[in-house]
Amino acid sequence: MMSRTTEISNAGTTAVDRISECPESVLVHVLSLLPIEDAVKTGVLSKRWQFLWTFLPSLDFRSSVLIADYDSDDEDTLVAAKTGFATFVDKTLFFSKLSKLKKFGVSLEYEPYLASKVNTWTRFAVGKEVEELHLGFYHGIGAYELPQLLYDNSCFIKLQFLYCKVIPKGNVAWGSLKNLTIGYVLLTNDAIERILAGSPVLEILKLVQCPGFSRLAVTNSCVKKVILDFPYPWASDGVDYVLEISAPYPLSVEITGFLIGNFSGRIARGCRFMNASSLVDAVFNFARILDEAWANDYERIQNIVGGILASLRHVKNLTLGTWVLEALSIMGAKGSSSSFLNCKCLTLDTQIDNKNNEYVFPGIASMLQKTSNLETLIVNLSFGPFCLAECYGMTLAELCNYNEQNYWTSQKWSYKCLTLHLKNVTFTGSVSMTECYDSNDTSFCSFMQFLLWNARVLQKMVIRKPSDNQLKEYFFNAVQKLLSYPRSSPDAAVIFR
Repeated sequence: MMSRTTEISNAGTTAVDRISECPESVLVHVLSLLPIEDAVKTGVLSKRWQFLWTFLPSLDFRSSVLIADYDSDDEDTLVAAKTGFATFVDKTLFFSKLSKLKKFGVSLEYEPYLASKVNTWTRFAVGKEVEELHLGFYHGIGAYELPQLLYDNSCFIKLQFLYCKVIPKGNVAWGSLKNLTIGYVLLTNDAIERILAGSPVLEILKLVQCPGFSRLAVTNSCVKKVILDFPYPWASDGVDYVLEISAPYPLSVEITGFLIGNFSGRIARGCRFMNASSLVDAVFNFARILDEAWANDYERIQNIVGGILASLRHVKNLTLGTWVLEALSIMGAKGSSSSFLNCKCLTLDTQIDNKNNEYVFPGIASMLQKTSNLETLIVNLSFGPFCLAECYGMTLAELCNYNEQNYWTSQKWSYKCLTLHLKNVTFTGSVSMTECYDSNDTSFCSFMQFLLWNARVLQKMVIRKPSDNQLKEYFFNAVQKLLSYPRSSPDAAVIFR
């Protein structure tokens, strides 16, 4: 380590070690930005640095020891590596000087022989009155069951449990908890009820790939946001049911993942809102497992999608994914209808290319018709792995008179939002307008032409530029074509970013 002043003879000047001039609180903050292993290593720099790391307010341990990195016959080496990581955690905790910690986290591939170690670490976290606790035991053999002492702690403000067993035996007492994430955990209705009852000031609830429960009653008035990522069916309990959600107070809900599926007869799932009266923002961007068992099951699709949209009539900001648009297209082709919505900002996070436009565009048209007060339309273009209509053995062209070339110019519907309210349109995402144009997808350009001609109060249409230099020529041609389209709004500006 350099001294406070170091003479540099060949320059005849004095260099000052500015880092060592800093207060210890600043140095500790700098160390907190490093991985814990690197922070501990700074103890060899000098006497002043020797114990600075022992005052770190956050300890986050992330093991890089993975089963996949070892041969199946190299078990002894793998055990030694995992034991070495556990020993490092033990020693680091032994030297920790602070009486209270802000954050404590451990991520590793769990094995049953590490149970006593992990129990010691959780007792350490509780004893240090940790505010944020993150436990992730991924891809291990067996699962770590959270000890009961973790369910009775008023110091926790933020919790994250991944790949654990969350089975509270008694009442949960998380009096200060505001943010809770549980992922890749089999949850029961009883566990969910105990957790929510014992978290009176909870604001954000996130459940990622958690099968097993059929009811979610979020009746705490403090909860503002609920995030649900539905599990892939093979991770489910094999029960055919619909998740009932009661959320009278949250302002925001986000549902992603495999909301509906029938995979080898294991599960068929959907969700139904019993109460969502306070919702302002809603995201429904989920995928569906393709399976022949769902072929021609239009009634179930109509009930699920129609029920969800009916629950969102009052939502102001709505995001829908490709699956919903495809479902709306099929519903329209079968003569079914969905509820009118009151949203003012609609985001379509959708897959659009020349292979599935017949499944998506009718759904987009349906949404434009159902959102009479729409002011902002955002189309987030993306590629997607699933296409609902592929499993029906027929195309929408066979279900209705869909003509890709003339679809938008032949529209006879009345679009109140285009006449009175739509002011802003944005095309963004991983797929640019140029890529669609480059793939000979003329229907995409026809969609933009339709919006420019029919949106009478449009102010801005923003389009993302391509990042690939090879597409610049196509982009220039697309721009020229787009700028030649007539506009019904005299104030409409086309902007390329």
